[in-house]
Parts: sequence; structure tokens; C-alpha cells
Amino acid sequence: MLKVVRQTAPALLWGEFDPHVYARAIQKCGSLQKGQLLHSHLLKRGNCLDLFALNVLLHHYVSFHSLSDASQLFDEMPQRNTVSFVTLFQGFARAARFPEALRCFTRLHSEGHDLNPFAFTSLLKLLVDIDLPNFGYYVHASIFKLGHIGDAFVATALLDSYSSCGLVDFARGVFDGIFLKDIVSWSGMVCCYSENHRFVDSLRLFNQMGRLGFKPNNFTLASGLKSCVGLGELGAGMSIHASVLKTGFEIDTYVGMALLDLYTQLGHLIDAHLLFDTVPKEDVISWSFMIARCAQSDHNHMALSVFQQMMQTLMPTEFALASALQASATLSHLIMGKLLHCLVFKLGLHSNVFVSNALMDVYAKCARMQDSELLFQETTDKTDVTWNTMIVGYAQLGEGEKALMMFRDMLQSTFLPTEVAYSSALRACATLAAVDPGTQIHAFAIKTKLDKDSVVGNSLVDMYSKCGNIKPARLVFDKMDKPDEVSWNSVISAYAMHGLAKEALVMFHRMQETQCKPNKLTFVGVLSACSNMGLLDEGQAYFAAMSRDYGIEPSVEHYTCMVGLMGRSGSLDKAMKLIQEMPFEPTVMVWRAMLGACAIHNNVDLGRVAAEHILKIEPEDEAAYVLLSNIYASKKRWGNVALVRKSMKNKGLKKEPGVSWVEIQGSAHYFTVGDTSHPDIRLIRGVLEWLRKRIKKQGYIANCNAVLFEVEDNEKELHLWSHSERLALAFAIVRTPVSAPIRILKNLRICIDCHSAAKLISKVVEREIIIRDINRFHHFQGGTCSCGDYW
Repeated sequence: MLKVVRQTAPALLWGEFDPHVYARAIQKCGSLQKGQLLHSHLLKRGNCLDLFALNVLLHHYVSFHSLSDASQLFDEMPQRNTVSFVTLFQGFARAARFPEALRCFTRLHSEGHDLNPFAFTSLLKLLVDIDLPNFGYYVHASIFKLGHIGDAFVATALLDSYSSCGLVDFARGVFDGIFLKDIVSWSGMVCCYSENHRFVDSLRLFNQMGRLGFKPNNFTLASGLKSCVGLGELGAGMSIHASVLKTGFEIDTYVGMALLDLYTQLGHLIDAHLLFDTVPKEDVISWSFMIARCAQSDHNHMALSVFQQMMQTLMPTEFALASALQASATLSHLIMGKLLHCLVFKLGLHSNVFVSNALMDVYAKCARMQDSELLFQETTDKTDVTWNTMIVGYAQLGEGEKALMMFRDMLQSTFLPTEVAYSSALRACATLAAVDPGTQIHAFAIKTKLDKDSVVGNSLVDMYSKCGNIKPARLVFDKMDKPDEVSWNSVISAYAMHGLAKEALVMFHRMQETQCKPNKLTFVGVLSACSNMGLLDEGQAYFAAMSRDYGIEPSVEHYTCMVGLMGRSGSLDKAMKLIQEMPFEPTVMVWRAMLGACAIHNNVDLGRVAAEHILKIEPEDEAAYVLLSNIYASKKRWGNVALVRKSMKNKGLKKEPGVSWVEIQGSAHYFTVGDTSHPDIRLIRGVLEWLRKRIKKQGYIANCNAVLFEVEDNEKELHLWSHSERLALAFAIVRTPVSAPIRILKNLRICIDCHSAAKLISKVVEREIIIRDINRFHHFQGGTCSCGDYW
């Protein structure tokens, strides 16, 4: 060290003392230890540095992150100026020691030192770093008072502060007040607009800057590209790409990421991949960005391909791994998920919550919730995403009860449910038709002020409608501040599901009066409403208008609705013709709609054709066999019935048993046909016998045609009165308050005789009865049904 000192400044060791020579020697020190040794030599000689040299030494300690040495030196300095305070202030700020940084700045002001542009800029940057940009108001006042408002350096920092708290118009006012705008000022304002989603303003200013002769830098170009992504303007983005090539910024990592974002977000993955080959990839950042963007753009195979390419030269970070896991989850690629899980352990990242959350999602998407549960239990630093992943996983797999238990556990933890958690919990309630838990979750959402959120609001509409409560569903919709397309589609579909076609069509026309445009899902709801009520003319008109008036080409879902509408209304030949004229191959759902219509109208010939097409696509579809058997039975063609049943037996297929269930005080009670296992079966049978006698006085006559096997009529009637929905109904009548509606769910279509009986029972017991079968809701009240006997 002494050799270095002698070479640098001979006068340091002998001869006349010169503080500036010392300062130059300190500036040349390449390590903390060399600076400390030089400082020690100075102290031994008993010489004193002047203020300039002391500030250089202070900067040396701050540069090498030795804030203890810097603080001690600062306190021992015989005099200090603004540079001294700002140097230490910046050291504390960079080390995230924000309280000490603020105390340092307060002391600068209280001791009467000059608040120059350098000091203000450092303070404003600190306020942004500690997420207190709104304090910029007070700093702005001081800057204005001291006459620094026109300084480009200070104004740009103030502009950044306002941008961080979303005060874009204040930022623009500061920008307009800058006397001599430089490229940093222009970039700051373009970036401000872009970061606050004022994309049109951002591009307008970007173009204005170019017309005035300012050449964009990497930050300006990246902000302009981000605005193009926000507006979906590929052409404008390609124009900026041309500017990038002219200015030589194509090798800049920041600009390269923005260009990748442009092409991936706007769906041009081939261009993005070609560009990626030219972007510098010395580190893992570029790779991680490309993998993430591919996964987020639903190009998951490409995401995994890029990940494998990266693995040939670089080890992935937790961010690259999480993106690859996201792609695996979306693809339900269990093998890739397991391989990545092994890599996670190899890299020692299994305790990283970011990665473990992504792993949970992979296993959940692959229906391996037991593995997700193990990861959840092993995760010590859980986040709201951890809880969300589990709740969403259970809900998506139809495990509604577990999803609700996890939601309750989350409520008891330190985390408040997010929109995702509320949405998935409500989805679970909808699956279970559990209206009471759904209402409680609604109350929690109101308490946490998330009930007006569009995602939560849409889930509430869906939950209430699927639980048979159409009125609360509509109330939730009416309270939404700005219903989006999903909101309108939800309420239209809700009315369609409840057989309220008129209301569904009214909402469709109201939707068109707003800024929300009908999409494919909207027309699925509209056509379903027409199909559920047999509105053949209206349905055909809407179907024709899709491409003619709205530019929406009908998909297989729309054709399925139309086949069901035509077939169920009796136009079976028209339905078959529509299938034959479809622009794509009919799916199983199309043929099922046709077969269902043939079952309603007992059309053997077309029913057999539909069943054959279904079984060609899905040979083990037991529902097709059952419906075909029912069609034969309705025509008393028992030999054909026997052949169909024999074919099912040979293939090991069994008819799905009819199951109905009702929720009483939070517990679900399940019933099957002829069920005798329920503890209250004697009571249920007594209630059913009482109901049978009462409705016979109202004119009930058993429809024995609903029993599709060959026995005597009296046995058929007894069989009808052992149907699962009647057992559930009898139980609910005696176990629910007389003022409450009765809600029953069934996994199959309600039979014609149960439908007739339910109408009369609703009149006899003076209760509203709501039955949701596989197709729709039936609201029975006062002897009538909401479906108008068309289902």
C-alpha cells in the first residue's frame, strides 16, 4: 500500500502536506481497505483534511457500503456542507436504511445548509424508493420557493415522483415548466404516460419529441413500445422497431425486452422468436423474460422449448423455473412438472415460495391435489398466492367442500382473501348449490369492499343463479359500477338457465346500449334462452344475425344450441339438415343435443343415427346407450331395449344412477332411486304417501309411460314415487322452515311424472320448490313451473 501511496503522491509521506493530493489518492483507491489505510496514515500524522478532501473520503466509504465508517467520519467532520449531507443521505438510501436517510436530510435543512438541485433530486428519488411519492407535494413547494422549478435535473426527479403516485397531470405541469428540456426530461414524461396507462398521450409525446429533433434513448424507446402493446398497435410498434435499428439500440437489453414484449403480447410469436435470437443473452434475464412472455401468452410449448435451450448454457433462476412450471401447469404436463420439481431440489430452490406456489399449481392442474397439499404443508412462508392456488385447485376439480374449508382457514390466517380466493370459493358454492355459505362469503366480500370488483361480482351472479336464486343474482349485477362483457354474459346465461328467456333477451338488448359488445359467449346465452323456451323463430333470427350484424362466425357451441332448439321444438329434420351443413365436423355435444331431442319426440330412426355417431366418437358413452334404450322403450320395442342393454353389459358399461340431494343446515343429504338407507326413510315414505293422496285430489294421474321397463301399471306408479327427487322433496318439506324455498339438485333430467307431481305438490304445501336438473332450473310455485312445461 505504501508503494502505491509513494507512486501516487510522494508528498503524502514526507514534505509539505497537501489535502488535494490526499483527495486524489483516495479517489484512486480500488478497495475499502486501501482507503482505510490511507485514512489511518493521515490520522497518525495528525494532519487535517479540508472539506473537499473529507467529502471525497466520505464518498469512498459510501461507495464501498461501509456506512459505519461513513457515519463516524461524518460526525467527526469539523464542518459539513450540502455535498456532505447528500453523500451520506444517498448511502443510507441505497442501503434501504430509509429512516436514517430522512433524518439526515432533515438535519441538512435544520442546520441551514443550501437545498440545491442535487439535494432535492436525491430526496425525491428516496421518496419514490420508500413508496412515499405523495410527499413530493411538500418538496415541490420548497423547490418552487427556492427557484429550482425550471432546473431540468430537479424537475425530472419531481416528475418521476408524481408519476409514481399516478398524478400524471401534475407531472405534465412540471414538464411544461422546464426551461431547457433535455432527452432525460422528454423520456421521463413519455415514461410517465406509459407507466400510468396513458398510452395515446405517451405515443403522441414520443412523436412530438422526434419532430423537435430529440433522438430517443433506450428508456424512451422502451416506453413507446410499452404504449404500443397497451393499445394493441403492432404497426406503431414496428415503426419504433425501425427507430431502434437506426439508433443502434437493438443490442440494448432493456429495449430488447420491450420488443419481445411487443411481439409476444400481440401474438406474433414467430417474430418474437426471430428477434430473441438477436438479443444479447449473456445472462439469464433475457431467457427468463422470453420464457415468461411465452407462458403468459399461452404459447406454452414454446416456453418449455426456450427453457430447454437455456439449460444448455445457463442455470435457471427461480423466475425462469416458475414460468416453466406455469407452462407445464397450463398444459397439465405432469411429467415435465415432475422433472422441473427434481431440478428445483437440485438447485436448492424448494423453499422458495415463488417456486413452490408454481409447483402446487402444476399438481393441482394435473389433478394431483394430494401432492399440492404436501407442498402447502411444507411451505412455511405462505403468501396469498399460496392460499389462492389451493382454493382454485380444489374448486376446479369439483372438490367444493375442500375449497370452502381452505377458504375458511385462509380467513383465520393473517391473509385477507383476494379476488381470486373469493371467486374460487363462490365457484365451489355454485358447484355444491350451497347458497348459505355463498351468502356468508358475499357478506365477507362486502366487509372487505371487494363486492364491487368485477371478478367477484361476476362470481356472485354465477353463484346465486346456480343456487336457484335469480333475484339476488340480478341485484348483484345492478349494483356493479361498470359491468363488463363477462358480467352481461353471466346475467344473460343465468336467466337462460332459469328458463326466463324474455328477461335474457331484454338484458341482451340492454347490453347493446352500453359500450360492451356481444361476443361468442353472449350468443351462447341468447341461443340457450331461446332453446330452453322453444323460441324457434327468435333463435333462428339471432343465429343468422351473428355473422351478418355482429361479425361473429358461429362456433360448435352455437350450432349445438340450434340443433337442440330445432330438435326439441319438433323440427327434427331441420336439425339434422343443420348438422349436415355445418362448416366443421359435428362433435359429441351436437349429436347429444340431437339424440336428446329424438328422446323427447320418440323418434327411433334419427335417434339411432345420432347414437351411432356418438358411439363412433366416444364408444364408452353410457348416456347414448341409455337414451337410445329409452327411445326403444317408449315405442315398446323391448327386443331392441334388451339388445342395447346387452351391448352395454358386454362393454362393462352401467347406467349412471339418478341422484338427488338437498342441503339442510350445511349438510347435504343424498338420495338414489328406491333408496332405503336414509335414517329418516320411514318418515319420508309417510310424507310421500300423504303427498300422493293430496295431489290425487288435485287431479294427479301417474304417467306410467315415464317408466321405461315392462311391469304392471301399479308397480310403475310405486316406482315413480321412489324417484330420488321425490325422496329429497319429502325430506326437505319436513326438515326446512315453512317460509324457506326448497332447493333440490339432480344429476339427470327430471322425468315428466316427477315434473307434474312437483307442480301439484308446490300448490298443496304452499312452498316454492326449485329443482336443478342436468339441463336447467325448474321453479315450481302455486301449481305451475317456470319452464311452462317445455324442457
